[in-house]
Amino acid sequence: MTSRSTEQELAHPDRKTIQSFFDAIHRQYDFLNSLLSFGLDRYWRKCLVQEAFIFHRHPEARKGRRIQTEILRRCSSSLPQDDGSRLSILDLGVGTGKSLEAFLKVYSFERAVGCDFSERMLVKAKSRLDSSCALVACDFHELPFRSEAFDVVTGSFILRSVQDLERFFSEVKRVLTKSGKAVFLELTRPANRFVYLLYQPYLRYYLPIVGKLVSSQEKAYQFLSCSVQTFLEPRALRLEMEHVGFLETTTKSLTFGAATVIEGRKAAGSVSSDREQKGRRSYEHRV
Repeated sequence: MTSRSTEQELAHPDRKTIQSFFDAIHRQYDFLNSLLSFGLDRYWRKCLVQEAFIFHRHPEARKGRRIQTEILRRCSSSLPQDDGSRLSILDLGVGTGKSLEAFLKVYSFERAVGCDFSERMLVKAKSRLDSSCALVACDFHELPFRSEAFDVVTGSFILRSVQDLERFFSEVKRVLTKSGKAVFLELTRPANRFVYLLYQPYLRYYLPIVGKLVSSQEKAYQFLSCSVQTFLEPRALRLEMEHVGFLETTTKSLTFGAATVIEGRKAAGSVSSDREQKGRRSYEHRV
């Protein structure tokens, strides 16, 4: 059990310390993600992709995985495509590439780029992703891309590792196209007090202990535990996005609030209702 002062240090370490954590656990990262989330990380990533592609879910989505996949493929009109060309995507904190891989399974992006500050994670991502995906080591606060370069900017479990959220979201907004969309998946604290009372022992004990046993990197998983306990609530993350100019911000709670999808657009009303209706009519006609 860590002291309160140690918890504060682990909740807000500097960039180099966080980088060393991820470098140290890159081999066991995917296995531990699945183990520690009881397999829910796969479901959460699926929700992330779904939220990125669909604003108005078709009722047929309830009928199963195959139908959901078809909706994702055929209703991508909810993403900006002003000139009819294919979209570009940037995955910040790409890690081992699992989230970007999930996006690529449902849409053929014209350009896909993954960024991470851990070069060892990028090596793992390279072995998973198609060679057409560009992988870049960079600082999330100073993205090495021109303005308006990507239609979609995403990231999974990255926001807790960002030292300056205002600067980070400003950079995300800068590299998005005028009608671009940012969508992030993050671990969060359940808002319901009863659920949180059940969830807290998992955060404080199960997570760091299992992380230590499997990876021998106790501090890395103490950081994960402490950062979730002290991180901003989803509503505050929305306000951070709105503060730098994002519009139409929303949050979607997953698994009683253990994870949350946070999203926003660079410009309001960037997708016309006609286009959304056309996408839904196309779906109804083909399925």
